[in-house]
Amino acid sequence: MASSSGSKYPRRLYDVGKTPIQSRSMNHSCFLSNVQTVLESVGDDVVSDLRESAVGVIVKLKELEYTWSASCVHHFLVNQLAIESSHEMWSLIDCMP
Repeated sequence: MASSSGSKYPRRLYDVGKTPIQSRSMNHSCFLSNVQTVLESVGDDVVSDLRESAVGVIVKLKELEYTWSASCVHHFLVNQLAIESSHEMWSLIDCMP
């Protein structure tokens, strides 16, 4: 698939139906409320570093009181694109990155 600038998007990380998590159960015991318990336990310096790390988006979602479902997260994971950056994740939504 090509964008309007003529560049190509990265290939899919997993072929359709071939994801390693396809046959596993989703984790239904993970709640963003648990993040608050961790943040209260580790202290301000660690929380500041955590916000700037690759998983900082989870802290930001907690602060926004964002509610997400396991099926939404599953969709993002199985539709990932193979990219070189370890600090980004691209995913297909309606066949578009």
